[in-house]
Amino acid sequence: MSDGKWMSGMTSDTPAVVAAQAVLTARFEVVRHYLPLAVGEPYKDREHVHQLRVGTRRAAAALKGFAPLLPKKRFGIVKRHLRMIRQAAGDARDWDVFLEDLPTSRPLATPTGKPALDFLLGYALAGRSTAQARLVAIAADIGSEFSELSSSLAAHVQEPDRGSALGTFGDLAQSYLIELFTQFGSEVEAVLGSSDDVTQLHRLRIRAKRLRYAIEIVAECFAPPLRSDLYPALEEIQATLGAWRDATIRMGRLEGIREQAQAVTPGDWVRLRPGLTGLIRSLRAKRTAAQQKFGPLRLTWANLTTAHPLEALRLTPQLA
Repeated sequence: MSDGKWMSGMTSDTPAVVAAQAVLTARFEVVRHYLPLAVGEPYKDREHVHQLRVGTRRAAAALKGFAPLLPKKRFGIVKRHLRMIRQAAGDARDWDVFLEDLPTSRPLATPTGKPALDFLLGYALAGRSTAQARLVAIAADIGSEFSELSSSLAAHVQEPDRGSALGTFGDLAQSYLIELFTQFGSEVEAVLGSSDDVTQLHRLRIRAKRLRYAIEIVAECFAPPLRSDLYPALEEIQATLGAWRDATIRMGRLEGIREQAQAVTPGDWVRLRPGLTGLIRSLRAKRTAAQQKFGPLRLTWANLTTAHPLEALRLTPQLA
């Protein structure tokens, strides 16, 4: 099936209602496809959980973009369902990545690191099992209602109010992207002075993801530089922020595990210390590298948005 990533076949003058129906159908189909797979076959293919998590983010971007055309009550319920599924899938995916990274971590690949590797594998498997139980419970609780409401979402798209400035896909796309560009830009500078603020890093990363997923929806309403220049730069910023935040969070998690191990199993601490300490040191280096990479990327983004202002990229029906 399609991954619901890039939306095509629509132009700036496509009626907003038509665009909304097409995009919402494609984006929510992905979530409905991967939810039962992530619940029933999570370990057969770890991509099931990963694609579910990404699918919920892309669906949320579509839901937000077309919010003016949806009934408020249905919009609110589906938004809440998406958030619950995304958070549960996110927890499971975080543990999957943690487990995937452990065997390839250099500090754990030595004889002195192996005790910590075995210890962390057991710890992570327990965390992954708990996350899976939560995902299963949420799917059992809201899965049927979510499937019913999201399947019929396109049928409930409403015509914009008479005299609305959002009558075409281009009008709506312009309004949506301006909001997201503004939100993203307002967060960037603050992060530079607060490298250890995990909440702020997470917020900026989410802003980057929302903008990226929105561009995938509306790219055909804008000139090529939006997709060819701005989108790749945004992807790189998002990846760098991800590496920065993930290293920071994992360091905190491992420092907590280290304290627990010292307190609960002091007799084993001598064996665990080399691997755990080495892994924390490795993550600190990764965080520093991501921090250093972010500065130039921020400048590249600023130059690109100056060279390609959003208003100048909009394709009107006359120019399309």
